[in-house]
Amino acid sequence: MPAAAAWADGVSDAQQTLDAAEERLTQITQEHTKLQDEADDLQGQIDDAVEGVLEAQSEVQEGRIRLGDMMSYEYKTGGVGVLKVLLKSENLSDLLNNLHYVDSVQKAQAEEIERQRQREEAFSSALDDMNKKKDAQMAKIAEAEKKSAEAAQVVSNAEAQLTKAQDEAAAAAEAERLSALKAQAEALAAEQAKAAAAEPPAEQPQAPAPSEQKPPASNDSAFSGSNSQAGNSGGPAVDQAGWKTGSASAYGSTADGTLGKPTASGALVTETSMGVAVPLSWPNARSYLGRQVEISYGGSTVVATVNDLGGMGGGSRSLDLQPGVWKAFGASSCFDWGVRTVSYRFL
Repeated sequence: MPAAAAWADGVSDAQQTLDAAEERLTQITQEHTKLQDEADDLQGQIDDAVEGVLEAQSEVQEGRIRLGDMMSYEYKTGGVGVLKVLLKSENLSDLLNNLHYVDSVQKAQAEEIERQRQREEAFSSALDDMNKKKDAQMAKIAEAEKKSAEAAQVVSNAEAQLTKAQDEAAAAAEAERLSALKAQAEALAAEQAKAAAAEPPAEQPQAPAPSEQKPPASNDSAFSGSNSQAGNSGGPAVDQAGWKTGSASAYGSTADGTLGKPTASGALVTETSMGVAVPLSWPNARSYLGRQVEISYGGSTVVATVNDLGGMGGGSRSLDLQPGVWKAFGASSCFDWGVRTVSYRFL
């Protein structure tokens, strides 16, 4: 075969290889853009859903305090029973009035318990709706990551086929097109890297990693509580829905001197504050301020706001919980909580 014909065949093969690669890469880019747009749209829906979750959670927390006060009063006063009413009633009129009072008190208690049940159901429903949206978003992000990896593979395969042809002239003739394909694939990879940078880094393991915890069931109550023993501090396991496992400490008491003190965002640490701190050692740690984080522990789930930063063992712990959070998980104090392993994901 004449050299000119061989060169022409080589160029034709290179062109066909790059034509196919360009066509596929265009499809991948379009699919990647669509997935990113859908993920961004879901983020807006998640933000709206988080507002509903926080409102419902606040109502549950306030109802829990009211029920606690009610039960505390009953305990201190010994309650208002029928026997006590009989013993204290001097006549029939007193008896009837006192029985009416007892009936009113019992009805009020029953109504408050029912309202609390409804508040917890509303919170559970709002949490379930938010989680469905977040899970859908994470699925879109995972698909986008696969598209980015596929784009890199398409370029790699095309380059390998051109090299395999061992036709330097043909490869040189299409070098500019190949370079453009590489740039397109690198742009997709850069977009994925930017998205990944918004997620917290891996926690430095301090002990053998615990078995991976499952994300919370959608019908978990925020305030069911748990007094299970502290878990060991391990590196987080991450699943496709964005859940990580990591260790969480706690603060917010007069004993540790943090109760009533301002956080990095200016908010005060109170008996009911639903805030958390993240490590200063995280890249761009201040960018997490104001973000919401969903935390699961012992079958319960809460949504907290990042409003503080701390040393936290140089990043050996992922979260530092304020009183409203550790109380929601059943701890009686920050010292009772200690350091436990939780599941969490940023919203």
